[in-house]
Amino acid sequence: MNGLPVKTSGRDTASSAAVTATATATATAADTATVTATDIARLAGVGRAAVSNWRRRFADFPAPVGGTSTSPLFALASVADWLARHDRPFQVEAADQVWQRIRGAVDDPRLGEVTGHLGGFLIYRQRDPAGATALLGESDAVAAVSLEPAIARAVPELPGGFPDTWETGWVAIARVAAEAADRHGHAELFDALRARYREVCSRQVAEPPRAVGELMVTLAGLRGRSGAATVLDPACGIGGLLEAARAAGAGRLLGQDVNPTMARVSAVGLLLRGGDARIVAGDSLLAGTFAGERADAVLCAPPFGQRSWGYDELLGAPWWRHGVPPRGEPELAWVQYCLAHARDGAQVLVIMPAAAASRRAGRRIRANLLRAGELRAVLGLPPGLFPAGSAPDLWVLRRGAGPDAGAGSDAGAGGAGATPAQVLLGLARDEIAVVEAAWALFVAAGGFGGDTAAQADQVADDADLPAGFRRICVADLLDDEVDVSPRRYIDHPPERTAVGEFPAVGEFPAVREDFLATVASLSSAVPLLTPPRGSGPADRPASLSVTSSVTIGELAKAGSLTILMAPLQTRAGVGDLPLLTAGDVRHGRGPSSRTEELAGMLVLRPGDVVCVTASGESMARVVEDAGAVLGPRVVLLRGDPDRLDPYFLAGILRAAGHRAHGRSGGGADAQAAGRSGGSSPRADPRRVRIPVLPLAEQRSRGLDFQRLTMVEKSLRNAVELAETIVRLGHLGIADGSLRGGETGPG
Repeated sequence: MNGLPVKTSGRDTASSAAVTATATATATAADTATVTATDIARLAGVGRAAVSNWRRRFADFPAPVGGTSTSPLFALASVADWLARHDRPFQVEAADQVWQRIRGAVDDPRLGEVTGHLGGFLIYRQRDPAGATALLGESDAVAAVSLEPAIARAVPELPGGFPDTWETGWVAIARVAAEAADRHGHAELFDALRARYREVCSRQVAEPPRAVGELMVTLAGLRGRSGAATVLDPACGIGGLLEAARAAGAGRLLGQDVNPTMARVSAVGLLLRGGDARIVAGDSLLAGTFAGERADAVLCAPPFGQRSWGYDELLGAPWWRHGVPPRGEPELAWVQYCLAHARDGAQVLVIMPAAAASRRAGRRIRANLLRAGELRAVLGLPPGLFPAGSAPDLWVLRRGAGPDAGAGSDAGAGGAGATPAQVLLGLARDEIAVVEAAWALFVAAGGFGGDTAAQADQVADDADLPAGFRRICVADLLDDEVDVSPRRYIDHPPERTAVGEFPAVGEFPAVREDFLATVASLSSAVPLLTPPRGSGPADRPASLSVTSSVTIGELAKAGSLTILMAPLQTRAGVGDLPLLTAGDVRHGRGPSSRTEELAGMLVLRPGDVVCVTASGESMARVVEDAGAVLGPRVVLLRGDPDRLDPYFLAGILRAAGHRAHGRSGGGADAQAAGRSGGSSPRADPRRVRIPVLPLAEQRSRGLDFQRLTMVEKSLRNAVELAETIVRLGHLGIADGSLRGGETGPG
């Protein structure tokens, strides 16, 4: 696998030392870069299943060089050679070369840090190519010390708070990035790196899908406007919404994010494209930078469910024109913050959790927004755009002109002085384009002003709107609940597909086939566990006889493993780091929550064993992927791999939990369980006894435990598929799109 070619033409200022260093770094990148199966599939233009098939069918497919059993890493050069031998197309983009170098340099939680540093370097090189080339010609140690100060001088617009230290090993990556930027462009290279970062760290980078950002820009009326428009995003993340506004023609871009790394990445992406951008790091609610600014449009996807959003500190804030948000309604704090920073008549679009439209605590503020005419629409976004959980809503608002916000001009709808008599509520099932169409029809029909009685007559007939959208009179919403959730008012039937079928018709057969295949595979997945060489103790081989056992606490004292717990200050639901919770361990899933940076926090490694105890029963699992942070009430057992097999350890812990749960009555039975490999009635993992076995035998038993874990995962998948079958079946039978055979039940 050849590295990136060294391009020297047009670089009269480049020293021979810089060219040599670039060539050496490029060759090293080709030798050390690694890829996942997903990367191989993307670069080869095939599905992930094809890569799995290659690994099974071809004995010469490259063996993993790292990673985990569930996410192995392969040498990029070896994969490229294999694909060339098998005459399969495979193209490694320059951005992938750089990205794989980044992944090899740091753990996943620091990917954003390296990406931000490289982004700053790319702007520096764009503005001062001679200075950047000269620095890269220095030794790695000298360049690492000099790069960040040089970047700060050349790019003073970069937000503060970002780590200002370059590690020596990152200089080689900068050389490879410089060569890639010459070939493909500085902005294009960084866009690709940012996209890779978003893919790998999707839990930390909670950014709206690109299609949602483009929709928000359209509904805000930014397309086709002059370049003088100012757009603000007070929770900008890595800049997706601001980038959509820039692409639509917005001239001035303002953004703030509490995470300095996110703010840095956002600023770099905009500055590389020549945007007039001012991005700052900090908490917009507690330390807002743009107090005197009034934007022509505000776009925001705030963090959901913040527990510490500054309720006590912000009681006297000037933004609460519609009432101080309750402590448990942080999203309504963001809505009012956004309105306060918009000019009179400006559009404000905020992505909100679906529950915010109906929670009882927020009904007073929702009512005031409706009375003031500032809430224009609540639009449910397509669930397919979001990875998990319920899809959020998009709130479309307009900043009013006065304290009661009942008048003022309206950009793009309704005319000056128009007070909305109705709002648009809707649910988009599959296509996001239907939201834009519904909004355009709502605006064109004059749904923002006029006689209330006349509007009430119009509400009764929504034939001009797409299915799933309705005009609702404001007066009808101002009841005791002030529920503006479209799910309450819209009986949303399944939309027909392009071939005229209901979704249940197309989805049901495929889900049924998946379910039947999963059930059929269970018989082969269940391991055949039999007594070794006989059924009685006399027949057991001497090598397998358990002659002694030790407790986990004793192993810890002997140094064979370390028992760790998360710091007491660890909080879930805040910050950007993935957090493995006790529920995640019990349900066998990946990290489902997030937390913030904290001294003493524990970052999980592959091979760690995590354990939780509930109702006297222990659940233990082996960590497969690195990067998540240990959550509260989870015990981490980090063993010496030369003494303990992690799958063996996790299996023994689970067996001990089963024994303890079965003997939860206490007394002699419980005590016997503790002596025979179970846990105490208090389910303290330190008191669980581990058989003393050679490492080879531990690994053999650990493999059996792994097989049982795979059965458990298959069963869970089968249950989820069965639930989907039942749901689709009910929907299909109800609307007549699905029917059973002529034969009745039984």
